[in-house]
Amino acid sequence: MTEPIPGTTTALDVGVTAWSAPNPFGEPTAFVMVHPSTAPDDGTFADAVEHLGLRRLDAGRDILPIGTDTLYASLKAMRVELCTPDRVWLSHQVTDEWTKNAIGRRYIVLVIGTAPLSGGADADAISAYLADRTSVYAALVKIRVRFDQG
Repeated sequence: MTEPIPGTTTALDVGVTAWSAPNPFGEPTAFVMVHPSTAPDDGTFADAVEHLGLRRLDAGRDILPIGTDTLYASLKAMRVELCTPDRVWLSHQVTDEWTKNAIGRRYIVLVIGTAPLSGGADADAISAYLADRTSVYAALVKIRVRFDQG
Protein backbone atom coordinates (compact mmCIF):
# COMPACT_ATOMS: atom_id res chain seq x y z
CA MET A 1 0.00 0.00 0.00
CA THR A 2 1.34 3.44 -0.85
CA GLU A 3 0.11 6.14 1.51
CA PRO A 4 1.37 9.42 2.95
CA ILE A 5 2.13 8.89 6.62
CA PRO A 6 0.58 11.43 9.07
CA GLY A 7 2.88 14.39 9.61
CA THR A 8 4.47 13.92 6.18
CA THR A 9 3.57 14.52 2.56
CA THR A 10 5.68 11.72 1.10
CA ALA A 11 3.82 8.66 -0.13
CA LEU A 12 5.69 5.45 0.66
CA ASP A 13 5.20 1.76 0.04
CA VAL A 14 4.27 0.59 3.56
CA GLY A 15 3.49 -2.79 5.03
CA VAL A 16 0.79 -3.27 7.67
CA THR A 17 0.41 -6.18 10.08
CA ALA A 18 -2.23 -6.67 12.79
CA TRP A 19 -2.18 -9.21 15.63
CA SER A 20 -3.39 -9.77 19.18
CA ALA A 21 -1.09 -10.54 22.11
CA PRO A 22 -0.96 -9.92 25.85
CA ASN A 23 0.30 -6.52 26.97
CA PRO A 24 2.89 -6.37 29.81
CA PHE A 25 0.03 -6.83 32.31
CA GLY A 26 -1.20 -10.01 30.62
CA GLU A 27 -4.30 -8.37 29.11
CA PRO A 28 -5.24 -9.30 25.53
CA THR A 29 -4.37 -6.34 23.33
CA ALA A 30 -4.76 -5.41 19.65
CA PHE A 31 -1.63 -4.31 17.76
CA VAL A 32 -1.13 -2.71 14.33
CA MET A 33 2.38 -2.34 12.91
CA VAL A 34 3.32 -0.08 9.98
CA HIS A 35 6.76 -0.36 8.42
CA PRO A 36 8.61 0.21 5.15
CA SER A 37 8.03 -2.72 2.79
CA THR A 38 11.34 -2.76 0.95
CA ALA A 39 13.49 0.38 1.10
CA PRO A 40 15.10 1.66 4.31
CA ASP A 41 13.49 4.74 5.90
CA ASP A 42 14.53 7.91 4.11
CA GLY A 43 13.50 9.95 7.16
CA THR A 44 9.77 9.90 6.42
CA PHE A 45 8.95 7.29 9.06
CA ALA A 46 11.16 9.15 11.56
CA ASP A 47 9.20 12.36 10.81
CA ALA A 48 5.91 10.52 11.37
CA VAL A 49 7.18 9.05 14.65
CA GLU A 50 8.03 12.55 15.87
CA HIS A 51 4.73 14.05 14.62
CA LEU A 52 2.64 11.33 16.28
CA GLY A 53 4.68 11.30 19.49
CA LEU A 54 5.64 7.62 19.46
CA ARG A 55 8.34 6.35 21.82
CA ARG A 56 11.11 3.93 21.01
CA LEU A 57 10.50 0.53 22.57
CA ASP A 58 13.93 0.51 24.20
CA ALA A 59 13.16 3.77 26.05
CA GLY A 60 11.88 1.73 29.00
CA ARG A 61 8.95 4.03 29.73
CA ASP A 62 5.20 3.69 29.44
CA ILE A 63 3.65 3.73 25.99
CA LEU A 64 1.69 6.98 25.79
CA PRO A 65 -1.58 7.68 23.98
CA ILE A 66 -1.84 9.79 20.86
CA GLY A 67 -4.51 12.49 21.12
CA THR A 68 -7.62 11.79 19.07
CA ASP A 69 -7.17 15.23 17.50
CA THR A 70 -4.08 13.76 15.80
CA LEU A 71 -4.95 10.08 15.18
CA TYR A 72 -7.68 7.69 16.25
CA ALA A 73 -8.82 4.17 15.39
CA SER A 74 -12.25 3.41 13.98
CA LEU A 75 -13.62 -0.13 13.73
CA LYS A 76 -15.69 -0.82 10.65
CA ALA A 77 -16.94 -4.36 10.02
CA MET A 78 -13.82 -6.55 9.90
CA ARG A 79 -11.46 -3.61 9.40
CA VAL A 80 -9.60 -1.11 11.51
CA GLU A 81 -9.20 2.36 10.08
CA LEU A 82 -6.55 4.72 11.41
CA CYS A 83 -7.89 8.22 10.92
CA THR A 84 -6.46 11.72 11.05
CA PRO A 85 -8.91 14.61 11.52
CA ASP A 86 -9.32 14.99 7.76
CA ARG A 87 -8.98 11.49 6.29
CA VAL A 88 -8.63 7.76 6.74
CA TRP A 89 -4.87 7.19 6.75
CA LEU A 90 -5.01 3.43 6.39
CA SER A 91 -7.47 0.59 6.55
CA HIS A 92 -6.53 -2.98 7.38
CA GLN A 93 -8.46 -6.23 7.70
CA VAL A 94 -8.67 -7.69 11.23
CA THR A 95 -10.21 -10.72 12.94
CA ASP A 96 -13.09 -11.00 15.41
CA GLU A 97 -10.60 -11.71 18.20
CA TRP A 98 -8.57 -8.61 17.31
CA THR A 99 -11.72 -6.46 17.33
CA LYS A 100 -12.83 -7.93 20.67
CA ASN A 101 -9.43 -7.13 22.19
CA ALA A 102 -9.47 -3.59 20.79
CA ILE A 103 -12.95 -2.94 22.17
CA GLY A 104 -12.02 -4.50 25.52
CA ARG A 105 -9.00 -2.19 25.96
CA ARG A 106 -10.64 0.81 24.21
CA TYR A 107 -7.36 1.37 22.38
CA ILE A 108 -4.94 -0.31 20.03
CA VAL A 109 -1.16 -0.26 20.12
CA LEU A 110 0.28 1.37 17.01
CA VAL A 111 3.81 0.20 16.23
CA ILE A 112 5.92 1.95 13.60
CA GLY A 113 9.11 0.31 12.48
CA THR A 114 11.71 2.27 10.57
CA ALA A 115 13.53 -0.76 9.13
CA PRO A 116 12.08 -2.63 6.14
CA LEU A 117 10.15 -5.86 6.66
CA SER A 118 9.03 -7.90 3.69
CA GLY A 119 5.34 -8.53 3.13
CA GLY A 120 3.92 -11.81 4.37
CA ALA A 121 6.38 -12.08 7.28
CA ASP A 122 5.51 -14.90 9.67
CA ALA A 123 5.29 -14.67 13.47
CA ASP A 124 8.97 -15.54 13.91
CA ALA A 125 10.08 -12.81 11.50
CA ILE A 126 7.81 -10.25 13.21
CA SER A 127 9.15 -11.26 16.65
CA ALA A 128 12.72 -10.84 15.43
CA TYR A 129 11.79 -7.47 13.92
CA LEU A 130 10.26 -6.28 17.20
CA ALA A 131 13.31 -7.49 19.13
CA ASP A 132 15.41 -4.75 17.47
CA ARG A 133 13.92 -2.12 19.74
CA THR A 134 16.12 0.67 18.41
CA SER A 135 14.08 0.87 15.20
CA VAL A 136 10.61 0.20 16.65
CA TYR A 137 8.32 2.87 18.13
CA ALA A 138 4.88 2.60 19.75
CA ALA A 139 1.93 4.59 21.05
CA LEU A 140 -1.63 3.91 22.12
CA VAL A 141 -4.37 4.93 19.69
CA LYS A 142 -7.81 5.40 21.19
CA ILE A 143 -10.87 3.99 19.50
CA ARG A 144 -13.37 6.63 18.52
CA VAL A 145 -16.75 6.42 16.87
CA ARG A 146 -16.67 7.99 13.43
CA PHE A 147 -19.79 9.14 11.64
CA ASP A 148 -19.55 9.22 7.86
CA GLN A 149 -21.26 12.26 6.37
CA GLY A 150 -22.62 11.38 3.02
